[in-house]
Amino acid sequence: MKNLKFLSRGPSSRRRLGLAGVALALAAVSAVAPASAQTYPTKPIRVVVPFPAGSGVDTVARQVVSRTATALGQAIVIDNRAGAGGNIGTEFVARQPADGYTLLFNATQLVGNPGLGNTRYDAIRDFAPVVLVSRIPALLVVPASSPVKTVDDLIALARSKPGALSYASGGNGGIGHYAGELFKTNGGNLDIVHVPYKSATEQVTSVMVNETQLAFPALMIALPQVRAGKLRPLAVTTASRSPLFPEVPSTREALSPGFTLDAWYGLLAPAGTPPAIIDRLNAEVRKVLADPAVRETLISGSHEIVGSTPAEFARVIASDLRLWTDLAVRLKVTAE
Repeated sequence: MKNLKFLSRGPSSRRRLGLAGVALALAAVSAVAPASAQTYPTKPIRVVVPFPAGSGVDTVARQVVSRTATALGQAIVIDNRAGAGGNIGTEFVARQPADGYTLLFNATQLVGNPGLGNTRYDAIRDFAPVVLVSRIPALLVVPASSPVKTVDDLIALARSKPGALSYASGGNGGIGHYAGELFKTNGGNLDIVHVPYKSATEQVTSVMVNETQLAFPALMIALPQVRAGKLRPLAVTTASRSPLFPEVPSTREALSPGFTLDAWYGLLAPAGTPPAIIDRLNAEVRKVLADPAVRETLISGSHEIVGSTPAEFARVIASDLRLWTDLAVRLKVTAE
């Protein structure tokens, strides 16, 4: 699917049209556009996931977006284009034709990476939001073998051994990175070393084997290892406790009233994609999210199902872009 060829939109007219000609042209466009949207799609759709196969974003994309294929009557192919913290795949989609045949299933890195100053896309200008699928918190974890039992224990250990502890993240500018830096700040400017990995999976593994001593992976990534007894959860980064771990406090409770940070997953298209196509995709994904089996799967994986409208998703992107950019500036986070 990486060599898909897209149909040309055709050359634009170079003739000067009179007022009557302009009116006729506009009428023709308005008559053709709805018909085109009604026939969409007429060929397979590629959904680019800018993270590796098996990652949290990839897993949700396959659970949700791929299920719309039957309703749309066309195959949906997941195209993993990982690298640069999600930038490679994201920038690729930003340059694709706005015809609904190349889409982007991304996470909060869409709004987190621009603050690092290493992107060649504009999160608002270059994309048309389709649907915000879900939100998910990060989970503060330590190795199961660690003597640390609470957040206070972890802070005390870090203070007693400045520079000796390290926290893992799935890459610069992700939720694990920002949560780690917020933890250091809210814990009293703790001296803990940041160790970025190429993926969330490597991030979790590093803590399990005590290569690093703590991390803030997305809850769904940490959940299997917590249930297997290989990681110990200390806090969730949401405003309230997770129903999956009612005994685990939120970071607001355990650390600071202002410490909340969650991630989201959503579907987008290149800017300029016809609204009728956006609406069709939104409607089909929302139907999938209403399916009891899908809901059970996502909720058990720690997701808060959203299923927004395109306009609602656009507002989330604008708000979170400000939040994550401010975090990058305030915490002096840069790409490596």
